[in-house]
Parts: sequence; structure tokens; C-alpha cells
Amino acid sequence: MAYEENRAPLMKRKIVIIGGGASGLFLSSLIPGALLLEKNNTVGKKLSLTGGGKCNLTHEGEPREIVSHYYDKKRFVSPSIYTFPPVKIREYFSSLSLDTYVRSDGKIFPNSEKSSDVIRVLTKGDISLETKVISIARNEDFFVLTTNKGVIEAEKVVVATGGSSFPQTGSDGSFFSMLSLLGHKIIPLSPALTSLKVMENMGRVEGITVEDVSIKYKKIKKESSILFTRNGISGPEIMNISREVENESKIEISLSSFPPSELFHLKGNMRAIKALHEETSLPLRLLEERLSWKDKKIGDLSKKDSEEYRDKFYKWSPTVTTKGMLNSSTVTKGGVDTDEVDPVTFKSKLVPNLWIIGEALDVDGECGGYNLTFAFASAYSAYLSLTRE
Repeated sequence: MAYEENRAPLMKRKIVIIGGGASGLFLSSLIPGALLLEKNNTVGKKLSLTGGGKCNLTHEGEPREIVSHYYDKKRFVSPSIYTFPPVKIREYFSSLSLDTYVRSDGKIFPNSEKSSDVIRVLTKGDISLETKVISIARNEDFFVLTTNKGVIEAEKVVVATGGSSFPQTGSDGSFFSMLSLLGHKIIPLSPALTSLKVMENMGRVEGITVEDVSIKYKKIKKESSILFTRNGISGPEIMNISREVENESKIEISLSSFPPSELFHLKGNMRAIKALHEETSLPLRLLEERLSWKDKKIGDLSKKDSEEYRDKFYKWSPTVTTKGMLNSSTVTKGGVDTDEVDPVTFKSKLVPNLWIIGEALDVDGECGGYNLTFAFASAYSAYLSLTRE
């Protein structure tokens, strides 16, 4: 890293930021005089994984369009995103000598396509690594932070500890119990932006992608690509839907628009699976793994074969779940109740001089850079509030 760990004795500080993830690092870069506490031996561990290591920073669009990607939290995120929209996020990174580009799908990445460069340019404040906050208490005029390295008295504290996904990166949800002791309500944590486990034998189909798939879950209808994983399915819209899946649920998936009845109208004497592959463009390996037809010819197909194709491709209705997926989900649904935090300043309505930003809040956005957009926007709004007081 391009910085040295802060080794000054822990003492009284005006502003302390807890958590060196996306929102905490961003805020630290805006207020270099603040002290950032990070329990890991480096900052930005989860940020380094974003966008497959390329770091999908934000998404192109006007504020009104961006806000529409936050499910039931549109009203809460609106003030911060209008204040610090994607165009300003790009301008800020450009001021740090990190230029960005817009991909054809609207996602925005650093030109270098390296998350390490994003972390590098944001790592410019006063940082104390391997510093874990063990407890936090509020006295009349300041906070007392007990850490593994000693005690800090802080006039103002910003919580940027993230959610509970990818706990190996540090966002293990352990800080929520401390916020609860301060009086904040914690909305139960569950996975968001994750793949879905399929409760049936999927065979050896891992890594296969199918384009133009129709997906229906309850009242949600989407068109998207689907990626078959080791034990289920993933893809942009599958990940977006995952936050809504509770326990074991049925989902309706149409991998093909080719009707089962048309199987009996196929001409020729070639192998039926190959003929279906040519007619539908479905991956040949997927057809071979999911259908029991083996070397049957077109003319040998039976009603049972037609029904198998219907049930596994035309109208596939697998039972899915996200149980046990929180540790590997991209973001966390749940966190500090947003009713208890000011959406303009991100200051706690319950605890004086406490700010809460980023994924520590009960806010999650869709796949495509929207969660980092909120992380940066909430940090910027907190910065404005912190520096005005």
C-alpha cells in the first residue's frame, strides 16, 4: 500500500471513522484529519472484489433514474444521490487522477480496470490498521471507543462497518450489536445480490450461460441471462430477485421459447438433442446433461420426452433458496433502520454526534454499481454535515 499505518498513541480525536470499506475510505479521503479505524491489516478488502476485481464504481444515469434501483428505499437514498450523483462521483475520482469509462451496459469502471487503483487513490487519510473496536459508549460530550490498542475519546463518530456479507473481508456484522446497545433498531440481516440454490440435482452444468431467459418470481417478471453455478443459478436479474426469496420458494424460468409440441414437427433423422440445439441455440452440453434422451433420433421422441423438455427448459419451475448464502452474497439486506437516520446528513436521530453510512444501513441496491453509488453518496453527504458543524 502507498501509506503507513498510523502508530501515534490513541487519544482524543475530533472525528473517528469506524470501517475501512468503500464508504469509510471515501469519507476518509474527504476528511484527511479524521482517524479511520480498520480491524484488518489492510483497507478495502471487499472493495477489491467488486466487479470481478475491476471495480464497478457506479452506473451512468441521471439521479432520478439511479434512485429507481433501490427497491423500497428510493425516498431515503434520493437526497444523497441527487447531491452526489454518478457524474460527481466520476469527477471526484478524476480529481484524484483516476479517470473512468462507461461500458456499453452503463456500468462505470476505472480506466485501469483495477480495484487496487480505486483503493490506492482513496487511501490518503489517517488510518490505524489492525484496530478493532471492542465497545462504544456515549458520555455527555464524547464517545469512548475501547479498542484492542487502547481507548479513544471521539467528539464525532461515523459508523461505516458494512453489512454481513463476505465476512472474511471484515464486514461480519459484529458491530450491529454495539449499535443496538446505543439504541438503534437493527433490521434482520439476509442475503441480497446472490445466486439461488436450486433444490434438485443439476448435473454437470456449472459455468454454462443461457441468454434471453424469461424469469418470473411472484409479481416480478424479468428478462435476463442465466449462469448455472455449482448448485444453482445466477445472473443479473437472478441476483436482483434473490433479496425477495424466502425459505424454499418456486420460481418460473423459461430457457426456451420453442414449444414442446413443435418437437414432433422437426424434420430429418438427426439426433434429437442436436436438432433441438440447432432450433433453440440452447448450449449443447446443457441439453445433454439435463435431458435423458441420449442418442434418440427425432422420430423416436415420445410424449414423455416432450414433457421432460417442457419441465426442464420451456417451463422450468425449480424450488430455490438463499439459505446459508449470506456469507457469500454481494450485499446485505437489513441493517440499521433508516427511519432512525437523517437521509440528508446521515446523522443518527437517536444518538448525538453519531453518523451511519453505507451498507451498515438497511439499504441495498440492484446489481450494476448502485451499492457503491450509495456508499459514496452517503459518505459525501456525511462529509458535508460533519464539516458544517
